[in-house]
Amino acid sequence: MRSRLFYRSTGTPLALYDGAMSLSAKFDSPNLYDADRQAILKILSILGGWEIRRSFNQIGIHAGDQIRVVCRAPFGGPLVIDNRGTQVAVSRQLAEKIKVEVLP
Repeated sequence: MRSRLFYRSTGTPLALYDGAMSLSAKFDSPNLYDADRQAILKILSILGGWEIRRSFNQIGIHAGDQIRVVCRAPFGGPLVIDNRGTQVAVSRQLAEKIKVEVLP
């Protein structure tokens, strides 16, 4: 498979694509905790070990899902997200492990 380079709208390179998302794309994209309130997001990847991915799978959060940030608790507390009509509270530590893309 031939590698391709994707660009941001500003013209700077985003990631090298060779069949799977490159590490630069995973670390360049914002995480869930950095997202604004009421933002509609697409989950790009879930970083961490199998325990973290398993816990997200158990509450129905997978890579590729579209989610919405409903509200944020003050002082670094959890945030509530809406995933296909189900609202789930996610701690700051777990939200920082979810890389997202902001959808228009």
